[in-house]
Amino acid sequence: MENDKRENSYVDPSAGKVSVRRYAAEWLALKPMAAGTEESYERIMRLHVLPQLGKKTISQVTAADVEELYALWRRQGAMPNTIDSRRIALSGMFSHAVRHKRIRENPVKQAEKPANPIMQVDERALPSFDEISALAKEIGPRLEPAVWLMACCGLRIGESLGVFPEDIFDGTLRCRRQVVRIKNFSASGKYVALYAPLKHRKEGEWRDIPAPATLEPLAERLPIRNQAGGMIYPDLFRKSWDRALKRLSLPDYNPHDLRHKWATVTLSNGVPIHEVSRWMGHSSIKITVDRYGHLTLDGSDRCRQVIEATYGVHMLSGFPAPRELGAELVLA
Repeated sequence: MENDKRENSYVDPSAGKVSVRRYAAEWLALKPMAAGTEESYERIMRLHVLPQLGKKTISQVTAADVEELYALWRRQGAMPNTIDSRRIALSGMFSHAVRHKRIRENPVKQAEKPANPIMQVDERALPSFDEISALAKEIGPRLEPAVWLMACCGLRIGESLGVFPEDIFDGTLRCRRQVVRIKNFSASGKYVALYAPLKHRKEGEWRDIPAPATLEPLAERLPIRNQAGGMIYPDLFRKSWDRALKRLSLPDYNPHDLRHKWATVTLSNGVPIHEVSRWMGHSSIKITVDRYGHLTLDGSDRCRQVIEATYGVHMLSGFPAPRELGAELVLA
């Protein structure tokens, strides 16, 4: 048995001498990933991992190195959710190296995991309805439909850019795809925009979302394209959004705030949170509850009303009048 364990845990010392930079390139090229995930992981490695760890060999990276990387990201202003996304990508690469017996242990799993509490959405910091209308007009007729798709259906940016006219039918938006931008390794490393499966979904899966009738006239301007007829990807939309904000002298709202606004409007008006979670495409209702639960129709008031209506009459009819109470009971 001990011999079997030693054999299964054996790692060729020379296998871990490849640099992190080289191994990251091999891992990204060989590992099957959705297009959006591949683009995200490539960017994380190129911008946030390789500048610090790229020259080390994969066997030299320690838990302390990983924790120092987390600290650097925090100093650079990265939010906890962003750090967690980078951690997942980094851990995936080292887990791949462990499975292929290039190293013995994953240093990311040994490092102390950074705290990543799900932050509640501050509904008071979201754009007003008038500001959303002004942004939709200012951003221009080509991109205006994306603003309203995010605000009226809670779509992510890439999802709004992937809607076709036939996806809106009979009061329902069938969200089928998202636009992502990936590095095309076969074309001199240039980036290309393409359609990909939805987040947390496989190819061919979709989700249906209630769509107001006021969205239907926008269908003739879908899918969203640039002036040359090419695809627009999320980063291009963000640049146009930021320019519109500046021209209107508005606060630094994020396009994702439109999705938060949709959740705020629906939940604060009594739409069930499990339905909102499903329409938003969250992987778990816990995410929806932790982020938006405080926006639901006042639960404490509803609880008091229900209990009062159910038990109140029985409690009052069963209590003796104050004058019937004995002196000892009154004093007690």
